[in-house]
Amino acid sequence: MASITTVITLLTFSLLLALSTSHPSSTILDAAEILSTSGYEAMALNLELASQTLLARRQSRSLTVFAPTNFAFNQIPQLPLSLLRYHLLPQAFSLHSLRSLPFGANIATLLPGHYLTVTTSNRRLSINNVTVNPTPLLGDGYLIIFQTESFFDPYFQLPRPSYGACFSSRNIDSGNGRGFRSNRLISDSSTFSFQEASSALRSSGCSLMASFLDMQFLSLKERPDQVTVFAPIDAAMVSHVGNVTGYSDILRRHLVPCKITWNDLITLEEGTFISTYQSGFTLNVTKSSANSDLILLNNGVPVVFPDLYNSDWLVVHGIGDILLDTTGTEEVKVKAGESSTTFEIDHHNHHHHEQHHHHHNRAHNPAEHYHFSVFH
Repeated sequence: MASITTVITLLTFSLLLALSTSHPSSTILDAAEILSTSGYEAMALNLELASQTLLARRQSRSLTVFAPTNFAFNQIPQLPLSLLRYHLLPQAFSLHSLRSLPFGANIATLLPGHYLTVTTSNRRLSINNVTVNPTPLLGDGYLIIFQTESFFDPYFQLPRPSYGACFSSRNIDSGNGRGFRSNRLISDSSTFSFQEASSALRSSGCSLMASFLDMQFLSLKERPDQVTVFAPIDAAMVSHVGNVTGYSDILRRHLVPCKITWNDLITLEEGTFISTYQSGFTLNVTKSSANSDLILLNNGVPVVFPDLYNSDWLVVHGIGDILLDTTGTEEVKVKAGESSTTFEIDHHNHHHHEQHHHHHNRAHNPAEHYHFSVFH
């Protein structure tokens, strides 16, 4: 009798376990049912028809659905499967998670190689410049459904950071190399205090990056509105000195046109991508499997000095290596004594000329020989 009871108990447990770990396609069907009863019949029908195709190779049940209105569907005679995939995220993003993402952050979708871009401003939840209703139709932890006023454009891109978009409108002039002036002197303790950040970089073993940034910021007449710097340590930079001619590209890959503190980084969801000043290059933020407090960037580069400097407009993090663009062939040998190209750029005039640099028994500092602006 006891054995029969045991068998029944095991069968019951197995049934409950099977129900709790159902195939991911059931998540789509659940979403379709909820959408249908909520007045989003067009989205529900498309999800139901594509349920087997959408998640055929997925194991996770987590899903976020962005559902356009029936009116939006009426504007598209035949919905491509690719566009449907673009409105599905392979993870459950809560309202809190979406609001915590910085402007310009990219989120992976079920459409390979295509990402949604956060465009939230003034507390209006927005993605790809499309308003998202902040009240989800469902949010049970593994399935979250948001309503949108229209379809997301898979080809949406934010304008590349430019002078007008990334700098404040006030006029700030250099004052004898000791600060910046508008109508008043900007002191070391005020909003535009890059000298302190540079000092923090040098004291933490990021002197080469500090030299590059000195050249950028201390010659500006207007400062960026917000910037986050991911500064490689000197040991990482030295290995590339003399081997990389594209110093401007290197610097752009380590600058983000918004402010991201350590607290922001540790709360980012897996699968979040952050745009940089380098067109087409994004930062992929992940967490170490061995230590959840260790934040990793592209190719496992760790953040070793979080919040090395933090002001109202500038954040600096120290990282353990250079962020390389693995899609291109950027490493080209530069021999001592060769002719190198120097760029001298200000906000009004662009001058380009070549100079010969001679190395006389002293360390090569690329910041002394390559002059460029990352903000153009």
